[in-house]
Amino acid sequence: MATEDRTLVELVGELPLELQSEVRDFVEFLLAKRRRVELEQQAITNGWPPGFFARTIGVIDDPTFVRHPQGELEQREPFE
Repeated sequence: MATEDRTLVELVGELPLELQSEVRDFVEFLLAKRRRVELEQQAITNGWPPGFFARTIGVIDDPTFVRHPQGELEQREPFE
């Protein structure tokens, strides 16, 4: 059977396990990349500037940056 007659799953299944893992990782990378592009297009459609989220999400990489305790919520009277 020629290579082009077999499914991708069959071809990957013939690889050694460590290479199958690499193929899986690469496919996950490609899917995540495509999802980022889709989300970017959706953000632009909704009026956000191009690249806004890519520039802001995860930009605080300072290990000393912490969220301080927020205190206790006040107790309120229940609705009647």
